[in-house]
Amino acid sequence: MTPYRTLVFARIVQESALGIGGNRPHDLVDIPLARDGQGRPVIRGSTIAGCFIATARALAGTLPRAITFGGGKARQAEQDMLLPSAWRFAHAHLLGDAPQTGFFQHVSIDPRTQAAKDDHLFNLEAMPPGTCWNFELEIAPAAGADFADLEALAAATLARWRQRGGARLGRGSRHGYGWCHLEDITIVRLEARHARLWPDAFAPARSGSEWIEHFRANDAEVLELQDWLDEHAERLPKPNRHVVELSGTLQVGERQDGFGQGYGLDTLSIGGHARLQLQAQDFFDRVIQPSGFRLRAKDFDPDFTITAQPGPDGRLRPYVPGASIRGVWRAQLARHGRAQRADLTLLDTLFGNTEQAGCLSVADATLADDDWKLLWQQHVAIDELSGGAYGSSKFDRLCLAKARFCWRATIEADSGQTAQALAEPLIAMLKALGDGQLPLGGGIWRGHGHIRWTLDAATVRPLSAPIQRSQP
Repeated sequence: MTPYRTLVFARIVQESALGIGGNRPHDLVDIPLARDGQGRPVIRGSTIAGCFIATARALAGTLPRAITFGGGKARQAEQDMLLPSAWRFAHAHLLGDAPQTGFFQHVSIDPRTQAAKDDHLFNLEAMPPGTCWNFELEIAPAAGADFADLEALAAATLARWRQRGGARLGRGSRHGYGWCHLEDITIVRLEARHARLWPDAFAPARSGSEWIEHFRANDAEVLELQDWLDEHAERLPKPNRHVVELSGTLQVGERQDGFGQGYGLDTLSIGGHARLQLQAQDFFDRVIQPSGFRLRAKDFDPDFTITAQPGPDGRLRPYVPGASIRGVWRAQLARHGRAQRADLTLLDTLFGNTEQAGCLSVADATLADDDWKLLWQQHVAIDELSGGAYGSSKFDRLCLAKARFCWRATIEADSGQTAQALAEPLIAMLKALGDGQLPLGGGIWRGHGHIRWTLDAATVRPLSAPIQRSQP
């Protein structure tokens, strides 16, 4: 059999919001979403290629020039030019109707005051979790490269992307954006006799499943990913890189233990985008009604809302941004390090800096169940001179009074020992300060954010190994 092309069809499923920066600015957001010529959201093939190759490099180390630098320099006519890569990715488009995009607000925090820095507020546009996209990869023969090796590397990378959170696309993956995985992975092998079938500029528009049936009807070989992995078992890379996976919960609300008797509520206030004020009615049914007083929906117009994004039913559901969790961890580790006069190089390794990316990635914390409640709190500024209300400075805000979130984080390193050493300070911090002493969100000096953290599992494994759970 003479290999002609190997095609991979799959579906990208978002686990968190996905932001792919575009070049068509508008007045509603600072960083708009990438869109094609018809105004539809799109993930560019170059974006997918960069993320896919980064995963392959983490698994295999050095990659063949046929993948990373094209097929080598052309020798014909002594032309010094690079050939196309053997891995070629199509643009990804939405499967189904386009969901409503979300605006996500960010601000830089001053580590000295733990308050927002001036002039550091910005927002970006992103697709909500649960959005699905098509995935298409073409593997072509290349001079100087074994086609079976090109297939084996792709199979190993696809196996990694099949895992939950294995694919990280777009901007901000270190703090929760772009966590995805692949589903329904199908491989089609074309021989030289199938050259008339692909590419076909005159073919009607087809979905991935329709292309698969078209190739199957023309006697092309169709494989599942596991069959492909078994075939290339001897060629699959054996990575040295390891990953530590941490997971746990954030618990907001009334304490149920003996310490919490008469303690009150552990509330959480993480301010949402101003656009959410226009959708505040989605929250009204979750507001705890005051005793002896009935709130009316028409009067419900809070000045400040909470972070939320559309759920599967289209209604807003609260979440905790990975950026917020990551920022709290860094601030606490930095504070402890300065108090101990310790070397703070660890912070740059974990969290990165302006010159390098960190090895710690934190996903958005999502609701563990649908049992969550809100408080609608009234506030007023006090005049320091008179001790009374300052002018017309009354305002109100929403905060979470009951909820349970699931969080997860990963640390990647060159060896299992290194990865575990990097995770130890985080594990020690969560065990020591998790009971209300690791404040999160806004208003921590006014009683908000002193919630309870749990660390339920910590696992060290090779990057390509299947996910397993163990107790920390």
